[in-house]
Amino acid sequence: MAVYKDQKRNTWYYTGRIKDTSGIYHTYKKRGFGTKKEAKQAENAFLKSKEEDPGSLTLQEVVDIYSQRIDSLAIKETTLYGDLVYYRIHIKDTFGDRKVKDITPNMIEIWLGEQIKKKKRDGGTYKIKTINHAKNVLSKFMTYAKRLGQIQYNPVGAVPSLKDHNPIQTKKDSEENFWELEEFNEFMTYVDDPFWQDVFSFLFQTGLREGEMFGLVWDNVNLVKGTIFIAQSISNKTDKGHYVVTTPKNTRSIRTVILSEQMKETLKRRYQHERKKDGFNRSYYVFGDVTPMSRNKLAYNLDRYIDLSGVKRITPHGFRHSHASLLIYNKVDDAVIAERLGHTIEELHKTYAHIYGDLRSEMKDKLDEIFR
Repeated sequence: MAVYKDQKRNTWYYTGRIKDTSGIYHTYKKRGFGTKKEAKQAENAFLKSKEEDPGSLTLQEVVDIYSQRIDSLAIKETTLYGDLVYYRIHIKDTFGDRKVKDITPNMIEIWLGEQIKKKKRDGGTYKIKTINHAKNVLSKFMTYAKRLGQIQYNPVGAVPSLKDHNPIQTKKDSEENFWELEEFNEFMTYVDDPFWQDVFSFLFQTGLREGEMFGLVWDNVNLVKGTIFIAQSISNKTDKGHYVVTTPKNTRSIRTVILSEQMKETLKRRYQHERKKDGFNRSYYVFGDVTPMSRNKLAYNLDRYIDLSGVKRITPHGFRHSHASLLIYNKVDDAVIAERLGHTIEELHKTYAHIYGDLRSEMKDKLDEIFR
Protein backbone atom coordinates (compact mmCIF):
# COMPACT_ATOMS: atom_id res chain seq x y z
CA MET A 1 0.00 0.00 0.00
CA ALA A 2 2.02 2.93 -1.30
CA VAL A 3 2.20 5.67 -3.93
CA TYR A 4 5.00 6.15 -6.45
CA LYS A 5 6.14 8.62 -9.09
CA ASP A 6 5.80 7.50 -12.72
CA GLN A 7 8.92 9.13 -14.13
CA LYS A 8 7.99 8.48 -17.76
CA ARG A 9 4.55 10.08 -17.53
CA ASN A 10 5.42 12.57 -14.77
CA THR A 11 2.35 11.45 -12.79
CA TRP A 12 1.71 9.47 -9.61
CA TYR A 13 0.13 6.07 -9.05
CA TYR A 14 -0.83 3.84 -6.16
CA THR A 15 -0.40 0.09 -5.83
CA GLY A 16 -0.57 -2.65 -3.23
CA ARG A 17 -2.08 -6.00 -2.30
CA ILE A 18 -5.44 -6.66 -0.68
CA LYS A 19 -7.05 -9.84 0.64
CA ASP A 20 -10.57 -10.77 -0.48
CA THR A 21 -13.22 -12.46 1.68
CA SER A 22 -11.89 -15.91 0.76
CA GLY A 23 -8.38 -15.04 1.95
CA ILE A 24 -6.80 -14.70 -1.50
CA TYR A 25 -4.51 -11.70 -2.11
CA HIS A 26 -4.91 -9.51 -5.21
CA THR A 27 -2.70 -6.73 -6.57
CA TYR A 28 -4.37 -3.37 -7.20
CA LYS A 29 -2.98 -0.40 -9.10
CA LYS A 30 -4.18 2.90 -10.59
CA ARG A 31 -2.23 5.54 -12.51
CA GLY A 32 -2.62 9.11 -13.71
CA PHE A 33 -2.72 11.30 -10.60
CA GLY A 34 -1.29 14.80 -10.75
CA THR A 35 0.16 14.85 -7.24
CA LYS A 36 1.30 12.43 -4.56
CA LYS A 37 -1.50 13.69 -2.29
CA GLU A 38 -4.17 12.93 -4.91
CA ALA A 39 -2.82 9.41 -5.38
CA LYS A 40 -2.80 8.77 -1.63
CA GLN A 41 -6.35 10.09 -1.19
CA ALA A 42 -7.53 7.90 -4.05
CA GLU A 43 -5.85 4.83 -2.55
CA ASN A 44 -7.46 5.52 0.83
CA ALA A 45 -10.85 5.87 -0.85
CA PHE A 46 -10.30 2.59 -2.73
CA LEU A 47 -9.38 0.71 0.44
CA LYS A 48 -12.29 2.20 2.35
CA SER A 49 -14.65 1.09 -0.40
CA LYS A 50 -13.52 -2.50 0.23
CA GLU A 51 -14.49 -2.42 3.89
CA GLU A 52 -17.50 -4.57 4.69
CA ASP A 53 -18.57 -2.75 7.89
CA PRO A 54 -21.84 -0.85 7.21
CA GLY A 55 -21.88 2.67 8.59
CA SER A 56 -18.11 2.91 8.99
CA LEU A 57 -17.56 5.57 6.32
CA THR A 58 -17.51 9.31 6.92
CA LEU A 59 -19.15 11.62 4.39
CA GLN A 60 -15.69 12.68 3.18
CA GLU A 61 -14.80 9.06 2.49
CA VAL A 62 -18.08 8.56 0.61
CA VAL A 63 -17.29 11.66 -1.47
CA ASP A 64 -13.79 10.34 -2.20
CA ILE A 65 -15.16 6.97 -3.38
CA TYR A 66 -17.84 8.71 -5.46
CA SER A 67 -15.17 10.92 -7.07
CA GLN A 68 -13.06 7.90 -8.02
CA ARG A 69 -15.97 6.10 -9.68
CA ILE A 70 -17.48 8.81 -11.88
CA ASP A 71 -16.69 6.81 -15.03
CA SER A 72 -18.66 3.76 -13.89
CA LEU A 73 -21.40 6.04 -12.57
CA ALA A 74 -21.61 7.84 -15.96
CA ILE A 75 -21.06 11.23 -14.32
CA LYS A 76 -19.41 14.09 -16.19
CA GLU A 77 -16.18 15.43 -14.75
CA THR A 78 -17.63 18.94 -15.02
CA THR A 79 -20.69 17.89 -12.99
CA LEU A 80 -18.45 16.42 -10.31
CA TYR A 81 -16.39 19.63 -10.26
CA GLY A 82 -19.50 21.72 -9.56
CA ASP A 83 -20.69 19.35 -6.83
CA LEU A 84 -17.28 19.39 -5.13
CA VAL A 85 -17.24 23.20 -5.14
CA TYR A 86 -20.55 23.24 -3.26
CA TYR A 87 -19.31 20.46 -0.97
CA ARG A 88 -16.17 22.39 0.01
CA ILE A 89 -17.97 25.70 0.57
CA HIS A 90 -21.16 24.56 2.29
CA ILE A 91 -20.98 20.94 3.46
CA LYS A 92 -17.50 19.73 4.33
CA ASP A 93 -16.93 21.71 7.54
CA THR A 94 -20.19 20.48 9.08
CA PHE A 95 -20.52 16.91 7.84
CA GLY A 96 -17.20 15.89 6.25
CA ASP A 97 -15.79 14.11 9.31
CA ARG A 98 -19.11 12.63 10.47
CA LYS A 99 -20.00 9.02 9.78
CA VAL A 100 -22.91 9.05 7.34
CA LYS A 101 -24.95 6.77 9.61
CA ASP A 102 -24.86 9.51 12.28
CA ILE A 103 -26.21 12.32 10.09
CA THR A 104 -29.84 13.01 11.03
CA PRO A 105 -32.66 15.20 9.67
CA ASN A 106 -32.33 17.42 12.75
CA MET A 107 -28.63 18.03 11.99
CA ILE A 108 -29.51 18.91 8.39
CA GLU A 109 -32.19 21.41 9.50
CA ILE A 110 -29.72 23.10 11.85
CA TRP A 111 -27.12 23.17 9.06
CA LEU A 112 -29.58 24.84 6.67
CA GLY A 113 -30.27 27.53 9.25
CA GLU A 114 -26.54 28.15 9.62
CA GLN A 115 -26.14 28.47 5.85
CA ILE A 116 -28.71 31.28 5.76
CA LYS A 117 -26.55 33.31 8.17
CA LYS A 118 -23.20 32.33 6.65
CA LYS A 119 -21.21 35.22 5.20
CA LYS A 120 -19.48 35.25 1.84
CA ARG A 121 -16.07 36.83 1.34
CA ASP A 122 -17.67 40.11 0.29
CA GLY A 123 -19.74 40.20 3.48
CA GLY A 124 -23.02 39.29 1.82
CA THR A 125 -25.15 36.20 2.43
CA TYR A 126 -25.94 33.28 0.15
CA LYS A 127 -29.16 33.15 -1.85
CA ILE A 128 -31.83 30.65 -0.85
CA LYS A 129 -31.45 29.07 -4.29
CA THR A 130 -27.74 28.48 -3.61
CA ILE A 131 -28.38 26.92 -0.20
CA ASN A 132 -31.06 24.62 -1.62
CA HIS A 133 -28.63 23.53 -4.32
CA ALA A 134 -26.07 22.69 -1.61
CA LYS A 135 -28.77 20.59 0.06
CA ASN A 136 -29.31 18.75 -3.24
CA VAL A 137 -25.57 18.04 -3.46
CA LEU A 138 -25.60 16.65 0.09
CA SER A 139 -28.57 14.49 -0.88
CA LYS A 140 -26.67 13.17 -3.89
CA PHE A 141 -23.76 12.01 -1.75
CA MET A 142 -26.04 10.53 0.91
CA THR A 143 -27.94 8.61 -1.77
CA TYR A 144 -24.61 7.18 -2.89
CA ALA A 145 -23.84 6.24 0.74
CA LYS A 146 -27.09 4.27 0.73
CA ARG A 147 -26.01 2.58 -2.50
CA LEU A 148 -22.77 1.56 -0.77
CA GLY A 149 -24.81 -0.03 2.02
CA GLN A 150 -23.68 2.51 4.60
CA ILE A 151 -27.17 3.78 5.50
CA GLN A 152 -30.70 2.43 5.17
CA TYR A 153 -32.33 5.67 4.04
CA ASN A 154 -31.33 9.17 2.94
CA PRO A 155 -32.14 11.63 5.75
CA VAL A 156 -31.98 14.65 3.45
CA GLY A 157 -35.31 13.64 1.92
CA ALA A 158 -37.03 14.23 5.26
CA VAL A 159 -36.00 17.90 5.30
CA PRO A 160 -37.93 20.35 3.08
CA SER A 161 -36.07 22.89 0.96
CA LEU A 162 -36.01 26.49 2.13
CA LYS A 163 -38.67 28.95 0.98
CA ASP A 164 -37.63 32.36 -0.25
CA HIS A 165 -40.20 34.72 1.29
CA ASN A 166 -38.43 37.88 0.15
CA PRO A 167 -37.21 37.22 -3.37
CA ILE A 168 -35.29 40.07 -4.94
CA GLN A 169 -36.59 40.73 -8.41
CA THR A 170 -33.69 41.12 -10.79
CA LYS A 171 -33.51 41.08 -14.53
CA LYS A 172 -32.53 37.82 -16.15
CA ASP A 173 -29.18 37.55 -17.89
CA SER A 174 -30.96 37.30 -21.23
CA GLU A 175 -32.78 40.62 -20.67
CA GLU A 176 -29.61 42.74 -20.51
CA ASN A 177 -26.82 40.56 -21.85
CA PHE A 178 -27.39 40.93 -25.59
CA TRP A 179 -26.83 43.25 -28.54
CA GLU A 180 -29.22 44.30 -31.23
CA LEU A 181 -27.90 44.05 -34.79
CA GLU A 182 -26.96 47.73 -34.90
CA GLU A 183 -24.90 47.41 -31.71
CA PHE A 184 -23.10 44.34 -33.05
CA ASN A 185 -22.30 46.11 -36.33
CA GLU A 186 -20.96 49.11 -34.42
CA PHE A 187 -18.79 46.81 -32.28
CA MET A 188 -17.43 45.03 -35.36
CA THR A 189 -16.19 48.25 -36.93
CA TYR A 190 -13.57 48.37 -34.17
CA VAL A 191 -12.46 44.73 -34.48
CA ASP A 192 -9.30 45.02 -36.58
CA ASP A 193 -8.00 41.44 -36.26
CA PRO A 194 -9.34 39.01 -38.92
CA PHE A 195 -9.29 36.09 -36.45
CA TRP A 196 -11.47 37.90 -33.93
CA GLN A 197 -13.73 39.14 -36.70
CA ASP A 198 -14.38 35.49 -37.54
CA VAL A 199 -14.87 34.47 -33.89
CA PHE A 200 -17.36 37.20 -33.00
CA SER A 201 -19.28 36.86 -36.27
CA PHE A 202 -19.49 33.09 -35.78
CA LEU A 203 -20.90 33.43 -32.26
CA PHE A 204 -23.39 36.12 -33.29
CA GLN A 205 -24.58 34.23 -36.37
CA THR A 206 -24.86 30.73 -34.87
CA GLY A 207 -25.91 31.22 -31.25
CA LEU A 208 -23.59 28.45 -30.07
CA ARG A 209 -22.58 28.21 -26.44
CA GLU A 210 -18.94 29.13 -25.78
CA GLY A 211 -17.96 25.55 -25.00
CA GLU A 212 -19.64 24.31 -28.18
CA MET A 213 -17.63 26.75 -30.28
CA PHE A 214 -14.40 25.85 -28.45
CA GLY A 215 -15.07 22.14 -29.10
CA LEU A 216 -15.92 22.44 -32.81
CA VAL A 217 -13.45 20.54 -35.00
CA TRP A 218 -13.12 20.65 -38.77
CA ASP A 219 -14.35 17.08 -39.06
CA ASN A 220 -17.78 18.32 -37.94
CA VAL A 221 -17.94 21.15 -40.46
CA ASN A 222 -19.61 20.47 -43.82
CA LEU A 223 -18.38 23.20 -46.15
CA VAL A 224 -20.46 21.88 -49.05
CA LYS A 225 -23.84 21.89 -47.32
CA GLY A 226 -22.93 24.78 -45.06
CA THR A 227 -23.67 23.03 -41.76
CA ILE A 228 -21.87 22.29 -38.50
CA PHE A 229 -22.54 19.29 -36.26
CA ILE A 230 -22.40 19.97 -32.52
CA ALA A 231 -21.13 16.75 -30.93
CA GLN A 232 -18.84 17.91 -28.12
CA SER A 233 -18.06 20.81 -25.82
CA ILE A 234 -14.99 22.15 -24.01
CA SER A 235 -15.08 22.91 -20.30
CA ASN A 236 -12.51 24.32 -17.91
CA LYS A 237 -14.57 23.31 -14.88
CA THR A 238 -12.27 20.61 -13.53
CA ASP A 239 -10.04 20.16 -10.52
CA LYS A 240 -7.11 19.36 -12.80
CA GLY A 241 -6.39 22.88 -14.01
CA HIS A 242 -6.93 22.22 -17.72
CA TYR A 243 -9.77 21.85 -20.21
CA VAL A 244 -11.73 18.66 -20.80
CA VAL A 245 -13.66 17.54 -23.85
CA THR A 246 -17.15 16.55 -22.83
CA THR A 247 -20.56 15.90 -24.33
CA PRO A 248 -22.84 18.91 -24.94
CA LYS A 249 -25.15 20.18 -22.20
CA ASN A 250 -27.95 17.69 -22.95
CA THR A 251 -29.16 15.36 -25.71
CA ARG A 252 -31.00 18.22 -27.48
CA SER A 253 -27.69 20.04 -27.70
CA ILE A 254 -26.34 17.36 -30.06
CA ARG A 255 -27.60 18.95 -33.26
CA THR A 256 -26.85 20.21 -36.76
CA VAL A 257 -26.76 23.99 -37.22
CA ILE A 258 -27.26 25.57 -40.64
CA LEU A 259 -24.87 28.39 -41.54
CA SER A 260 -25.63 31.57 -43.44
CA GLU A 261 -23.96 31.84 -46.83
CA GLN A 262 -21.69 34.52 -45.42
CA MET A 263 -20.56 32.28 -42.54
CA LYS A 264 -20.10 29.32 -44.87
CA GLU A 265 -17.72 31.41 -46.97
CA THR A 266 -15.94 32.63 -43.83
CA LEU A 267 -15.29 29.05 -42.70
CA LYS A 268 -14.18 28.04 -46.19
CA ARG A 269 -11.61 30.83 -46.10
CA ARG A 270 -10.48 29.80 -42.61
CA TYR A 271 -10.17 26.18 -43.67
CA GLN A 272 -7.96 27.04 -46.66
CA HIS A 273 -5.74 29.08 -44.36
CA GLU A 274 -5.57 26.52 -41.53
CA ARG A 275 -4.90 23.48 -43.70
CA LYS A 276 -1.52 24.98 -44.66
CA LYS A 277 -0.26 24.55 -41.09
CA ASP A 278 2.24 21.78 -40.42
CA GLY A 279 0.51 18.66 -39.10
CA PHE A 280 -2.98 19.95 -39.85
CA ASN A 281 -5.79 17.41 -39.93
CA ARG A 282 -9.56 17.56 -39.61
CA SER A 283 -9.42 16.89 -35.86
CA TYR A 284 -7.95 20.38 -35.43
CA TYR A 285 -10.21 22.85 -33.63
CA VAL A 286 -11.86 25.41 -35.91
CA PHE A 287 -10.91 28.28 -33.60
CA GLY A 288 -7.65 26.84 -32.32
CA ASP A 289 -5.31 24.17 -33.62
CA VAL A 290 -4.39 20.96 -31.77
CA THR A 291 -5.81 22.66 -28.68
CA PRO A 292 -8.95 24.78 -28.43
CA MET A 293 -9.12 28.50 -27.75
CA SER A 294 -9.16 29.34 -24.05
CA ARG A 295 -12.14 30.91 -22.31
CA ASN A 296 -9.92 33.62 -20.81
CA LYS A 297 -8.59 34.59 -24.23
CA LEU A 298 -12.11 35.03 -25.61
CA ALA A 299 -13.28 37.07 -22.60
CA TYR A 300 -10.18 39.28 -22.64
CA ASN A 301 -10.47 40.17 -26.33
CA LEU A 302 -14.22 40.74 -26.13
CA ASP A 303 -13.69 43.22 -23.29
CA ARG A 304 -10.82 44.87 -25.16
CA TYR A 305 -12.90 45.57 -28.25
CA ILE A 306 -15.92 46.63 -26.20
CA ASP A 307 -13.71 49.24 -24.53
CA LEU A 308 -12.59 50.47 -27.95
CA SER A 309 -16.08 50.60 -29.43
CA GLY A 310 -17.95 51.96 -26.42
CA VAL A 311 -20.95 49.67 -26.92
CA LYS A 312 -22.89 48.07 -24.07
CA ARG A 313 -20.85 45.44 -22.22
CA ILE A 314 -21.92 41.82 -22.70
CA THR A 315 -20.34 38.48 -21.82
CA PRO A 316 -19.42 35.84 -24.41
CA HIS A 317 -22.75 34.11 -23.60
CA GLY A 318 -24.44 37.36 -24.65
CA PHE A 319 -23.80 36.44 -28.30
CA ARG A 320 -26.14 33.47 -27.82
CA HIS A 321 -28.83 35.73 -26.36
CA SER A 322 -28.26 38.20 -29.19
CA HIS A 323 -28.74 35.48 -31.81
CA ALA A 324 -31.91 34.16 -30.19
CA SER A 325 -33.36 37.65 -29.81
CA LEU A 326 -32.63 38.42 -33.46
CA LEU A 327 -34.47 35.30 -34.65
CA ILE A 328 -37.46 35.86 -32.34
CA TYR A 329 -37.91 39.49 -33.36
CA ASN A 330 -37.71 38.43 -37.02
CA LYS A 331 -40.62 36.00 -36.46
CA VAL A 332 -38.69 32.78 -37.08
CA ASP A 333 -40.79 29.78 -35.97
CA ASP A 334 -40.28 28.93 -32.28
CA ALA A 335 -39.69 25.24 -32.98
CA VAL A 336 -36.92 26.08 -35.45
CA ILE A 337 -35.23 28.48 -33.01
CA ALA A 338 -35.45 25.98 -30.14
CA GLU A 339 -33.93 23.23 -32.28
CA ARG A 340 -31.12 25.53 -33.42
CA LEU A 341 -30.23 26.50 -29.85
CA GLY A 342 -30.62 23.01 -28.40
CA HIS A 343 -33.61 24.12 -26.30
CA THR A 344 -37.15 22.92 -25.88
CA ILE A 345 -39.87 25.40 -26.89
CA GLU A 346 -40.77 25.73 -23.20
CA GLU A 347 -37.17 26.65 -22.32
CA LEU A 348 -37.11 29.16 -25.17
CA HIS A 349 -40.30 30.85 -23.95
CA LYS A 350 -39.06 30.93 -20.36
CA THR A 351 -35.59 32.30 -21.16
CA TYR A 352 -36.86 34.96 -23.55
CA ALA A 353 -40.19 35.75 -21.90
CA HIS A 354 -39.43 39.48 -22.02
CA ILE A 355 -39.14 39.39 -25.83
CA TYR A 356 -42.36 37.44 -26.25
CA GLY A 357 -43.98 40.03 -23.97
CA ASP A 358 -42.84 42.77 -26.36
CA LEU A 359 -44.24 40.82 -29.33
CA ARG A 360 -47.59 40.37 -27.58
CA SER A 361 -47.73 44.13 -27.05
CA GLU A 362 -47.00 44.64 -30.75
CA MET A 363 -49.77 42.19 -31.60
CA LYS A 364 -52.23 44.14 -29.44
CA ASP A 365 -51.25 47.39 -31.17
CA LYS A 366 -51.88 45.76 -34.56
CA LEU A 367 -55.26 44.45 -33.41
CA ASP A 368 -56.20 47.90 -32.14
CA GLU A 369 -55.24 49.35 -35.51
CA ILE A 370 -57.18 46.71 -37.45
CA PHE A 371 -60.35 47.03 -35.41
CA ARG A 372 -60.17 50.78 -34.83
